[in-house]
Amino acid sequence: MGWGAFRLQGMRLQTYFAALGRAIDLVAECAGLSESDLVALGAAPADATVFLSLHHTYFGHTSSTKKQRTAVEAARRRGHGLVTLQLIEHFVDKVRDHNKAWDLRVELCQTSAELVEKVARKRLRQMRKPRTYAERAKLTQHGNGLATLTVTADSLQLTGVFESIDQERPGESFLENLDGGGVKTEVATMAVLQLDDYAELLKGNTDKDGEEFIVRTTSGATMTGSQLVERALLDKGIIVAVSREHGPLDVFRFQRFATAKQRLALAAENPCCAWEGCKVPFEKCQIHHIKAWARGGPTNILNLVPLCPYHNGVNDDDPDAPPSRGHMDRIGGRVAWIPPYDAAPVFTSTFN
Repeated sequence: MGWGAFRLQGMRLQTYFAALGRAIDLVAECAGLSESDLVALGAAPADATVFLSLHHTYFGHTSSTKKQRTAVEAARRRGHGLVTLQLIEHFVDKVRDHNKAWDLRVELCQTSAELVEKVARKRLRQMRKPRTYAERAKLTQHGNGLATLTVTADSLQLTGVFESIDQERPGESFLENLDGGGVKTEVATMAVLQLDDYAELLKGNTDKDGEEFIVRTTSGATMTGSQLVERALLDKGIIVAVSREHGPLDVFRFQRFATAKQRLALAAENPCCAWEGCKVPFEKCQIHHIKAWARGGPTNILNLVPLCPYHNGVNDDDPDAPPSRGHMDRIGGRVAWIPPYDAAPVFTSTFN
């Protein structure tokens, strides 16, 4: 290639790149032109469409004239090329709100070309609303005789269901568990608490500074402090106490329900409901925690008595509340009903 030809080609490229560097001015020159006009001037149909779309955005009618003017001035000042303007519009198109879209367009036009994508993605993440979920179930049938059941439900309960599934035969074992015929694997779930949160829990408090503390479990589920003591999923499991300064300190196994041996001992002590005058047989009773489980009461013989469902429900569990129906207690190891009024305790077990 001779020097003259090289120089001519260089001038053409220089002119081309210079024009690209003032893309917003090229877009402005599209005023009053149609796609066919641009094609007649030598533009490819696709390029003509791009230029007219950009002209409509940056120079067409809009209710946000001030923001439009600011965007044009910023794009011209930054020397944004055609590719950058297209990239800006690619991200702005993702914003449905008119005002927010213009705010993003202005900010991106004011941003240097190499940072446009980074800034745009950051702003879009900030605008994105957290996804909300509601309980639902969806069944999708497949052509090979299989189907997919998608369920959105309580995190703790659904995690327990998932853990009971045999992954070697997931569909079969899931359906067996629904029918009650499957053998469920017992999983010891660990609840990990900060030490001061665990101390509050033992005092019967499920919140701290007015807000319920959040507990994470090894099953992947999260729960509030009150859910930790109330949900059936965690009737049996492990608590790991963690110090913010020293890390894991100790492990505490917890179990809400009485064991078979404890039930036998309680039945021997009280063959009927332990409430004064009640004759409901032990087999129909519930095992009641004298110091409520939710208030840190342990599951041991000295803290347990059998009560029928009715008396278990009316027992005054809250020692800070005004007495209403009385409550159960042990005095010197002996089971006693404590009246709600000023009167002597009534010992009710067969050994009294």
